[in-house]
Amino acid sequence: MTLLQATGLTKVYGSRKGITTRALDNFSLDVARGEFVGIMGPSGSGKTTLLNLLATIDQPTAGTIAIDGEETARLRGDALAAFRRRRLGFVFQDFNLLDSLTVGENIALPLVLDRVKPAAIKEKLQTIAAYLGIVPILDKYPYEVSGGQQQRAAAARAVIHEPAVLLADEPTGNLDSRSARDLMENLSRLNQLAGVTITMVTHDAFAASYCRRILFIRDGQLYNEIHRGESRQAFYQQILDVLSLIGGGADEPLADRR
Repeated sequence: MTLLQATGLTKVYGSRKGITTRALDNFSLDVARGEFVGIMGPSGSGKTTLLNLLATIDQPTAGTIAIDGEETARLRGDALAAFRRRRLGFVFQDFNLLDSLTVGENIALPLVLDRVKPAAIKEKLQTIAAYLGIVPILDKYPYEVSGGQQQRAAAARAVIHEPAVLLADEPTGNLDSRSARDLMENLSRLNQLAGVTITMVTHDAFAASYCRRILFIRDGQLYNEIHRGESRQAFYQQILDVLSLIGGGADEPLADRR
């Protein structure tokens, strides 16, 4: 069942000098419920623009986006803010945790803002923290834990309210190799065991190897699409092969990231 459907997305940016840039050009994307999809491409390819459109942070010049049956372009003001808060989850390169709150309070914040009952918040918090392996740090403050633990807390906050889709923008960008591996293994666990639908933009072939499907963008258009089989090692090599053709960069061998 299709959960996220983007059809004919085009995004054109203009300048005061009358110069226009076509960041996306008639790009379409379908994401099924429970999928883990990666978006890759070289700098300037349009992948970040695509994520911003899916996140309702920006509006397309042309085309439509429907998430869980709701056309986002029809939403305005408070309705759009409520949709973004309740139906979408976000994980960014920067953790964006509040130092004045404990890790547990940061994770629970979306439910507190929606006035969920404390007993329900406590139950959901323990469940999601267990999935992500961060139960022991719930009472600590963000500055007392590692960057990898902070990012896992950010991921927990992004899904505790059970959004339709989790949108991740370079989630391993500020992490060392070990923390990146831990994060991706936990996101994979959320996807496989909790059925969380994830769409992730990344330049990191190692992180991308945890996805089940990768879309490659070049010059605002779909360049290639590959699907993961049984072997993540083989999928990693496929990713590197495509990146070498489109100039998307490459990271250290997968064997060195274990």
